[in-house]
Amino acid sequence: MKRFFLTFLLMMTAAVCAAEMNYDLPSTHLTYTQLEADAVPMLIDEPSPQAILGGADGETEIVIAQTQEPSWPQTFTITVAGDTTLGSTDDLRKRDDCFENVAAEKGYAWFLSGLTELFGADDLTLVNFEGTLTEETQKKEKLYNFKGPAEYTDILTLGSVEAVNIANNHTLDYGEQGRADTIANLEAAGLIVSGNGQLGIFEKNGVKVGMTGYCFPYSNGKKDISKDVKALREAGCQIVVASFHWGSEYRNDFTAEQRTIGRAALKAGADIVVGHHPHIVQGIEAYNDSYILYSLGNLVFGGNVDPDDRDAYAARLTFTVYEDHAEGPELTIVPLRLTELDDGTDYRPVLAGEDDAQRIVSRILKLSSNMSGFVNGTL
Repeated sequence: MKRFFLTFLLMMTAAVCAAEMNYDLPSTHLTYTQLEADAVPMLIDEPSPQAILGGADGETEIVIAQTQEPSWPQTFTITVAGDTTLGSTDDLRKRDDCFENVAAEKGYAWFLSGLTELFGADDLTLVNFEGTLTEETQKKEKLYNFKGPAEYTDILTLGSVEAVNIANNHTLDYGEQGRADTIANLEAAGLIVSGNGQLGIFEKNGVKVGMTGYCFPYSNGKKDISKDVKALREAGCQIVVASFHWGSEYRNDFTAEQRTIGRAALKAGADIVVGHHPHIVQGIEAYNDSYILYSLGNLVFGGNVDPDDRDAYAARLTFTVYEDHAEGPELTIVPLRLTELDDGTDYRPVLAGEDDAQRIVSRILKLSSNMSGFVNGTL
C-alpha cells in the first residue's frame, strides 16, 4: 500500500486523539511541523500567459497557464481552501460592517494578508469562488444573491491565488450574464477557472494540474467525471483535482451521497477530491491511495457579518511528480480562523493559534474516516 503522510501545524497529544477515535486504517507515519505566521513570504511566479483549447458550442473549454522547462521527478505543492465570497447581498451592503466598506477602508490586499506565507509558498492555490463579479442588476429569486465588482479579482491575485472553482449554487445569482461576466473577469485577471463543464489546467515547470468541478443536485446521488479525467489526462495532466459543491449546510457529518461521489471520483482517476458548501469543516476520508476532503469550511466570506462558526482549514497537498504521473499526495492540515475578532468579522482569515489549531484538528479527525493511522505516529 502506498505510504501517506499527514502533517499537523502544531504538536498534538497523540494519546488523547487516539482515545477519542476508533477508525480502521492501519498505522502509517505521522510527522509534525510549525508554520510561522510571520515568516517572509516566498512568491513563486509572475502571472503567466493563458492559452484556451476548444470552447466551441458543445465542447469543453480548457484554460492553461504555462511556464518553464521540466525536470523529473519534482515536488509540486497545491493548497486548497474553502468558500470564498467577495461581496455581499443588497441588504448587507446597507450595514457599516459590510464587506464592501471593509474593502474600501483597508484595501484589497487586506483580506488574504493573514495567509500570505501559506499561499505564497506553494505552486498553486485553488479556492471555491462562490458568488459573482458583475454589474448585472437582474438577479435570481432566492434568499441570498452575492456579487462584487470586477476589481475584486485583485483580492485573489494579491493573495497568491491562481485558480478558482465556480461550480456552486451562487454562480447564477445574477443569471447567465452574471456568470459570463464573472468568468470573463476572473480570466482577465489571469486566474484559471474551472467548474460546470469548464476544465482548467495550470502548468508550471512542466507539471500540469487539471481541475474539474460540479455542483449539486447530482443525478441519483452520483456524478461520473471519467470523461473529464480522460480529457485532462489526454491534455498531459499528471495531477487531476476534482471539486464538488455538495452536502448539507452547517451539518458536521458528511452524507452518504458525498461519500459515494467522492469515492467514485477517485476510482475514476482523480488524484484528490475537494469539497465545499456546508460552510463548516467536515471530516477527511483516506481512500484509494488519496483523500476526500469533505468540507474545508469558509475562507474569505463576505456573506456573513458575524459567523457563528469561525473554524476552517486549508489543505496543503504535496505531490511527487514524474513526466507521466504523480505519486502522493502528502497531506498537511492547516487550521484557520475566519477572523481574529471575537465579535463580528473583518473578513480576514488567519492561521489558527496553537490552542485553536489543536482543537480544530481534533474536530476534523473526530469526523473523519480511515484516518486513525495518522494519530499514533508509527509505521
